[in-house]
Amino acid sequence: MKLTVDFSALYRAVSPLGKVVTDFSITSRADELESIVPIEITGILGEDFHLSEIDGSNGILNYDGHQVMLYIPDQGDEIQFILEDGKLGRRIHVAECSTLEFMRETGRFKRYDVINRIDGLFPVFGRNFKLKQDIEGETDLGVCKNCLKILNYKGYATQSYTMKNQVFSDFSFEQFFEVYSSYFKSLPLNRKKTSSNYTADWPSISAKLRSELNYTCEQCGVELTNESKLLHTHHINGDKADNGPENLRVLCADCHKKQPHHGHIHVSNQDVLKINQLRREQHKFDVFDYDNIRECADTALDGFLQKCQSTRLPGAELGIVINDNGNMIAIDLCWPRRKVAVLINIDNTRALKDYGWTVFTAFDALNNFEDFQVKVR
Repeated sequence: MKLTVDFSALYRAVSPLGKVVTDFSITSRADELESIVPIEITGILGEDFHLSEIDGSNGILNYDGHQVMLYIPDQGDEIQFILEDGKLGRRIHVAECSTLEFMRETGRFKRYDVINRIDGLFPVFGRNFKLKQDIEGETDLGVCKNCLKILNYKGYATQSYTMKNQVFSDFSFEQFFEVYSSYFKSLPLNRKKTSSNYTADWPSISAKLRSELNYTCEQCGVELTNESKLLHTHHINGDKADNGPENLRVLCADCHKKQPHHGHIHVSNQDVLKINQLRREQHKFDVFDYDNIRECADTALDGFLQKCQSTRLPGAELGIVINDNGNMIAIDLCWPRRKVAVLINIDNTRALKDYGWTVFTAFDALNNFEDFQVKVR
């Protein structure tokens, strides 16, 4: 967006002071900003993508730092019914589950397409053998239940049968990828999204309100004067054109992301770690019970935390930072007395181990829970 700024009033105001005005220019630094524009990923496994390029080591399927899904577009001779109700069709895989493991082992992986579209509709085809007719279209395929189980998404693995069905039927691909967004470079493409509709004066309105509130999150209370990029202004009713004071709330990026219907907000794991470090330094963690932990932890850890809570594991701590010869290593979750850490970004694993820590990824801790809890109890 091009900005035109008139400094004539400023020049008139300072002119009585003498020659104190110096010509200057404003240079754009936009090229230094990290782009999080989503890219569209579609193709056939074995033709457009190699199997080795699809990484599921952290649980969530990943291609070159972007979230992807795998599914079989050929829905067979039931295609007419599946176009009417996609939940009857073959499922969408979002994680490295037992079904994908079986398909890998049996050499049937080439049947899959790779996609990162999250509007809920997927291109499918099939053949009606009675009519001898090929049929294609788009339908709302359901998510794989084994994927939900291995991630314990919304507590799926520990829920009753009725609640499991509820998690499945209410599943939203947009919401799912928002939960796990800190693992990736950007959120996947959503074809349903429209323009943001912010007003032209929104930047100044937001800046003024944040300044008036001393750069403090109205929800968790963290003060972000020195990290102002992590402080947002939230429209409560979702209408970006409604800038009335009763509709605006100043929130840190983490609290903002966790508001309802905010799947469009991408918050990096690094930013969540910084916010939790500051929350800890500013004594915003009253207690470390699981309700408090889940409210403040990275959303990608929620399935694991629900497992810890259901087994009454001692509560973890947030915001711990280790000084490794001047290199500050932030830990997502840890049990300091046991020196057990759970990380999303595993780059610092070796350094922590050198200091005597036992380190797990969130996915390994969840899926090797018996071994993990022995280290903590």
